[in-house]
Amino acid sequence: MSELKSPTIAVILNLIIAGLGHVYLGYTKRGIVLFILTALIAVISSGLGWIVGVIFCSYDAYLLAKNRPAPFDFLAKYIDE
Repeated sequence: MSELKSPTIAVILNLIIAGLGHVYLGYTKRGIVLFILTALIAVISSGLGWIVGVIFCSYDAYLLAKNRPAPFDFLAKYIDE
């Protein structure tokens, strides 16, 4: 899906809003799920989880843009993507 997409732009978008880089890469459902999960973790951890979530989402988007296996690949079977 992301043959022509820039890994750098995907990471920058994820640093702005968790999951936005995934939407840029064409993984819309995955981006929405990761945004919701990151927001839930942030609420539970009084906001500190947002930083960790954004970092993991950015790493995941970077690997997806490079067409490599990513940490959140297991979500594909749950969200039909």
